[in-house]
Amino acid sequence: MLHERYESVTYEAMRLAARALAAGRVEISVTGLENIPADGPVLLLARHYHHLFDGVVLLLSMPRPIHILVAVDWVKNRYARHLLTLATTMPRWPAVLRSDAPRSDASEERARTGKIFTPGAIRRYQRSAFSESVALLTEGRVLVVFPEGYPNVDQHYTPKTRPEEILPFKAGFAAIAAAAEKRLGARVPIVPAGFRYTKNQRWSARLNIGEAVYAEDFVSRRVLIHRMEQRIAELSGLFVSGQQLNGGSVPGQKGTRDEAHRLAASPGPR
Repeated sequence: MLHERYESVTYEAMRLAARALAAGRVEISVTGLENIPADGPVLLLARHYHHLFDGVVLLLSMPRPIHILVAVDWVKNRYARHLLTLATTMPRWPAVLRSDAPRSDASEERARTGKIFTPGAIRRYQRSAFSESVALLTEGRVLVVFPEGYPNVDQHYTPKTRPEEILPFKAGFAAIAAAAEKRLGARVPIVPAGFRYTKNQRWSARLNIGEAVYAEDFVSRRVLIHRMEQRIAELSGLFVSGQQLNGGSVPGQKGTRDEAHRLAASPGPR
């Protein structure tokens, strides 16, 4: 009971902080909240556009407490990273080091603070984040994952070069869903969400939430990942008349077993 009270107070404090960050800086609108199940586990997949405001919008919009899988490798100082990791443990936000994050200043940083981004450290963070993510879903909570790994707007680093760009999704979310379903013996709804931002004097953020899908509806993880890429791009307004805004073509729309004949035999995650 005391633990639940602590989590509730922590979450409300985070919402207050998010409200303060949003005030006068970002205007929020949301559609599709009815697609968030009222209880039970939810794996919410979202486009990652803004390094700060995506989390702010989600904290202020979701009808249930959320737990966001966050990357902490953008903090280059070892002690600052430990503090950030500690901060994420309070609301139970899984913290991860991205294996493809840039390491351009690694030599200097290692000379001053030790080897902070060794392969072993990355693996430890990733294992811990995976375990905590599965545990959260098993407990019937809402877990938010940004499968691209990087936002469009970030003051530190992003590989994206255009506002409309969306990166190929990483397969981690599918593995998390599969492990949680195995532990629960039940299906985990995977809910897609798209962000659309505009900026004049301040940011305007629109969050569009789609209907849930289930891993069992797809013949392979590759097909599931492909469909989520496509659906979240659609919810983010990145498809017009059958063409993706960044110039890519739109594959078949069903994305389930009918698409398997074309995609399931292709190399990729399973």
